[in-house]
Amino acid sequence: MELDEALEPLRRVLLERRTDGCPESVAQAVEAAWAALAGGADTPSLWELGVLSDGEVLETRRLLAEVEQELWPALRLPTTLEGRDLALARYCLRDLVDGRLDPLAAAERIGFELCSADDPGSPLWPVRGWLYRAEDQQEHRGGLTKELVAELHDLAAGLLAGPLS
Repeated sequence: MELDEALEPLRRVLLERRTDGCPESVAQAVEAAWAALAGGADTPSLWELGVLSDGEVLETRRLLAEVEQELWPALRLPTTLEGRDLALARYCLRDLVDGRLDPLAAAERIGFELCSADDPGSPLWPVRGWLYRAEDQQEHRGGLTKELVAELHDLAAGLLAGPLS
């Protein structure tokens, strides 16, 4: 496994940390640490992170900050808030396209958390438009139609192939 590929789970954990202060779970951070170690990354904090137990949330936060500093050049994380949001949106869109994330949950995360409400020039803006149509459909039809879900999948594929590639 190439180092860049091995660091991918760690990149995602570090990006997610920006939105809510900690990873989804300590286990997710530990798994990311082991993937990075297996791929050839080697720092003291990464080894410490790799042996944490589930209850060590504060220690996870500290170690993630240290790992980010130690591996900064190799991680190539975006430095701006907008760049980080777009990187997280790529992960959400990939999860949506791969079927790992519910379409409505993915769209809500992208359209409301990662797309700035005052930036209609954002490449993520069309997801917000899709959300409004989905909300209307849920209210008047009791759920999302297959056609609307397919439209979101097409939008996701287009964003991943185009502006978010």
